[in-house]
Amino acid sequence: MILHLRAAVEQLYAAPPARFTPLRSELVAQAKAAREKELAASVGALRKPTLAAWAVNHFVREHGDELEELRSFAELLREAQRSLDADQLRLLGRERAKRVDAVADRIAEVAAEDGQRLGAGAAQEVRETLTALIADEDAEASVLTGSLVKALSYSGFGSVDVQDVVAIPDPDGQPDDAGRRPSLSVLPGGGASPVDLEERRRGRRAADRARLQSSLESARAELRAADRQVAVFTARQEEVTEGIADLERRLATARARLEKVTGELDEARGIRDRREHEEEAAQQALDAHDAE
Repeated sequence: MILHLRAAVEQLYAAPPARFTPLRSELVAQAKAAREKELAASVGALRKPTLAAWAVNHFVREHGDELEELRSFAELLREAQRSLDADQLRLLGRERAKRVDAVADRIAEVAAEDGQRLGAGAAQEVRETLTALIADEDAEASVLTGSLVKALSYSGFGSVDVQDVVAIPDPDGQPDDAGRRPSLSVLPGGGASPVDLEERRRGRRAADRARLQSSLESARAELRAADRQVAVFTARQEEVTEGIADLERRLATARARLEKVTGELDEARGIRDRREHEEEAAQQALDAHDAE
């Protein structure tokens, strides 16, 4: 007997895909029998995960320790993005696809062992989910709940949309603390002292030079920051370009498969037409024989 919604989630999203719907009905019936109408309605509203989401959930629940290396890699990549380390970004960006493919293949292997073979579409959704996990901390947290209802995706820029991707929101999640205002301090001063005009002039020139020096240093710092931004976006452009090339390769493979299947279909239709003509000829011969 379930006592709360999270217990229902734990049972449902650990179950095989074919078991999800009947198990959900059983849990709803249990809640109704206990006169827990709100719980019954909440359980009944839980969405069945897609095959890709189930495969990721299953892997997280049964082999979560195998994700540790990918999560450590994700932290390295995010740190490189935060520090605008273009060289590190470029190096890690090239490594990312290999790591994603390795874990995705492992997820597909585990799913197959439990009787759920992933087709090309589901396998690609698993890769996209892992890519999103690497890119975004919220996406990683969503994956680690083991209760995804659909795959995640990352466009290459910005954050990952994690709205409605898990069965229920994290009740322990807390909003980020509001940013703190910088503290203010008062500069100490002293009483005025008599100075001559030349000293005042030298003082103004020194102040002017300090201001100009500060402006120069600020301009140089902004230039360095702009250079880093250019390097980062150059690395991201290369990353997206590589992704496009990969998609084009996949599309070419898919088109070749389509062409092959189309040829096989045409051949099968030709055979069927010949068999149809043969059947008609045989029927006509039989009819002619019977009419004699």
